[in-house]
Amino acid sequence: MAKTFLQVNPDAKLLVVDQAQSLGGSWAKERLYPGLKTNNIFGTYEFSDFPMIPERYGAAPVGHIPGPVVHEYLCDMARYYSIDSCLRLKTKVDSAKLEDNGTWTIQLRPVDQPRSPFTTVAATKLVIASGRTSEPNVPKFLGQEFFGGRILHSKQLKSQMGSLSSGDNVVVLGGNKSSWDACYGAAQSGCRVHMVMRPSGGGPSYLWPRSFSWGPLQLSLGKLSATRMYTLFDPTLFGNDGPFHSFRYFLHRTSIGQKICQWFWNSLDAHIRKIQGYSNHPEIRNLEPWTTPFWMGNSLSIHNYDTNWFDLVVEGRITVHIAEVDSLSEGKVHLSNGENLCADALVCCTGWKIDPPVGFDPPHISSCITLPEKSEEIDLDIKMASEDLRRQRNFLSTLRHRTSNAPEVPPHSTRAHPSYSYQLHRMVVPCNREFLDNKALAFIGLHSSVHAAIVAQAQALWITAFFGDKIGNMKTPNTNFEHLRYSTVLQSVYERTRRPKDTGGAAGKYPDLVFDSVPYVDTLLRDLGVEPKRKKSWLKEFTQPYTPLDYKGLVDEWSQKMMNHSA
Repeated sequence: MAKTFLQVNPDAKLLVVDQAQSLGGSWAKERLYPGLKTNNIFGTYEFSDFPMIPERYGAAPVGHIPGPVVHEYLCDMARYYSIDSCLRLKTKVDSAKLEDNGTWTIQLRPVDQPRSPFTTVAATKLVIASGRTSEPNVPKFLGQEFFGGRILHSKQLKSQMGSLSSGDNVVVLGGNKSSWDACYGAAQSGCRVHMVMRPSGGGPSYLWPRSFSWGPLQLSLGKLSATRMYTLFDPTLFGNDGPFHSFRYFLHRTSIGQKICQWFWNSLDAHIRKIQGYSNHPEIRNLEPWTTPFWMGNSLSIHNYDTNWFDLVVEGRITVHIAEVDSLSEGKVHLSNGENLCADALVCCTGWKIDPPVGFDPPHISSCITLPEKSEEIDLDIKMASEDLRRQRNFLSTLRHRTSNAPEVPPHSTRAHPSYSYQLHRMVVPCNREFLDNKALAFIGLHSSVHAAIVAQAQALWITAFFGDKIGNMKTPNTNFEHLRYSTVLQSVYERTRRPKDTGGAAGKYPDLVFDSVPYVDTLLRDLGVEPKRKKSWLKEFTQPYTPLDYKGLVDEWSQKMMNHSA
């Protein structure tokens, strides 16, 4: 965001505030626990105009990217684009007040000096770029005051896991990617590990091999989900007027096409399960996904470990339990199935709080960025959107959420949809007339995506254009607010349906992008007046995966179009 805004507005005064000790977000130095790697491979997790050269970081140019390499790369990028001079670390944004003239008064305070006076800065634009992985969500447990062992969140793995000793008992709560990482790291350190997953959750992450053969093709999840030939099978609301839209219409709005879609997703699921060999050992069978690739969202993992993760289960170094944590007592974790596990540490891989980390003033701003559920006007839009979605994507209801190996969910454990969801047009700006008009607030990275770098670049340019009032259908005062609001509500309803809670999905709390990442970027580029088809031929457009390199020079391309338009 900072790089793009400064590239378009080189004379702007810009400040980047982060409460972390170092830059990088999830890749900050203090969060790099041993063995951490990206799910992405080299060439797919970098910015288009600043390539990640593996040899520069002492890394092999193939495979998944070690966490320290990502951190160093981001530090290099910050220096190259002079973002480091705009950066204020170890600083928390306490509040942001919107003044009557449309500007912001922002109060800052050092993280390590909570009683120190505020520093106040004024800003004309505010971007919340804290994403989804800043504030840990740590459950409260009955009896935890008597536990005696360490209770930590996956965010603390770097600082705390080193204190574990060989022979310690470690209970890891959750089945997501960070849970798999925590189990692997603890087991490799000689600990006895118990992986506990609640039956009412999404179950174990859908584990993908690094690469796999499917017919004559050598593929990976990254290639699959960034190739138009495969993204067409996703029923996303994005891309309906994009490349190959007639194919998309046939696949999702005709009975024959919907049968083809079902065959595609079921065949892909069966193939991955066969590769992973879940039936080879009874303990490994406990890690078979409870959902399919169609529903998984980013509740996934890549088998990017140095050794076979499943071997640790076969050897008895990791044991899997399907149960709720009922309570804690001295050195024990008590499960709902009656098991009592000895534990020196309880690692909570339980996700993140997604509330904005900033206190807004006036308070009504918070309600402007979330979708209220008790408004007759919005309720009417929700009913209309739900009906539209049913007509357009009726085969969604024919695909099972949970597979036959998933445990039955106790009725009292079933969780309803969240009572809120973000009301952000194009996933970045509040769909509220006040903020669409004054163009002073945006969010970036408030989603989950396999193709994070590609999405981030497009969002950053879209926000920069929005702040400059240079998006055609949103130019003041001609914004069609009713249309924008309805499309935002429709997308929210779709997200709730597409990624349900019982598959480990976000259930509408935030967008969850996998096969719909490239179509989403297409939509942002069309808003900007930039050509979304980036390949050199029709065949390559259809069969080759998109990578950040395809978007090289995107900001300059858009800027040139704006200059030509002005001339």
